[in-house]
Amino acid sequence: MRSRSLLALSTTALALPGIAGADAPPLQNTLSYKISNYKEDDLSRSEVLFGDLDRYDIDVHQFRLITPVGRNYALQVDANYESLSGASPWFTTQGFDGKPVVNLSGASGIRDRRSEISVGGSYYLENGRIGGNIGYSEEDDYRASYVGINGERHFNNDLTTLAIGLSYSDDAIFPTDAPLFNRVVSADKSSSSVFVSVSQIIDSVSTMQSALSITEQSGFLNDPYKLRDIRPGDKTQIAWSNSYRHFFLNADAALHLNYRYYHDDFGVSSHTFDMAWHQNLGDIFRLVPTVRYYSQSAADFFTNQDNFLAPLRTYQSSDYRLSAFGAVSGGLGLIADRGDWTATLTAERYLANEQYSAYEVEQPSTALVQYNRVSLGIEYSF
Repeated sequence: MRSRSLLALSTTALALPGIAGADAPPLQNTLSYKISNYKEDDLSRSEVLFGDLDRYDIDVHQFRLITPVGRNYALQVDANYESLSGASPWFTTQGFDGKPVVNLSGASGIRDRRSEISVGGSYYLENGRIGGNIGYSEEDDYRASYVGINGERHFNNDLTTLAIGLSYSDDAIFPTDAPLFNRVVSADKSSSSVFVSVSQIIDSVSTMQSALSITEQSGFLNDPYKLRDIRPGDKTQIAWSNSYRHFFLNADAALHLNYRYYHDDFGVSSHTFDMAWHQNLGDIFRLVPTVRYYSQSAADFFTNQDNFLAPLRTYQSSDYRLSAFGAVSGGLGLIADRGDWTATLTAERYLANEQYSAYEVEQPSTALVQYNRVSLGIEYSF
């Protein structure tokens, strides 16, 4: 059985690029399945002038197979399926009290399905790895095809790892109700990304990693389901991610710390801090409480009330995701490891509010999200 200490220490957040690779090709097949439910809180009538109050309810199914091929190759297949229902913000206006209120699309009108398949492979060298993947995603009003290559090299007696990767996505948007609401009939956008990361084993119980990623998006970046949403056709995103892991021998537990800084040329900057404590309970169970704080500034063209008198080419968006706000979340996970079988149960509560923001909030947004997320995962090695 794998070392419980090493298992707790090496569980690393997938949000950090360049750390998904392993040091050696897998010796066994690994099959995993995860089901999740994401449910946003309903809005109050004081936030919505008219329309449904229900928001998104999403069920997600994720499958993964990792299998060795020969001595130096590994194949990974991922398949995802999502079903969505609910209502989304359509436009914002001024309420009777002068504060912004949101108008939602009808919940009965938004029902969508998304399917995704991705196939990747890795070739393991004596001191590194080379990999790549291709994927395709489709839903009622959106298609995406993507490809990526990545690699890593170990130095300093395998204590230091340098990783780099490139990816490209080509997307097509075709709103299902375009004729009814005079929306754009079809549009395209593309995304190119590059990342580089450095991982360092500090000692027998500590590791750290720092990663820099740059993404360039171009094409149709508006939200086609809003009455007035005009954004620039190009966006550059920069993210600097850092992680630190330390295992405490006396407590038989590991501390995971992550920090991420993000900035784009829409004017949005953000800070993300999260912390997790992986507490081993005997030889089988692990309890994982987590906390997270997030804060972002507003986009340069964000407005909390749509201006329908402005020229059509004037940049503006009332999308709450482009407003200045802060968010806190907490979660709890339970992991059971029985050798070939591993089961994971997690629950999370997320609360967003402009009062939590570390940035100045000049235009508070209505319809900020609060949600619950629950997931159950099973992994089998054979």
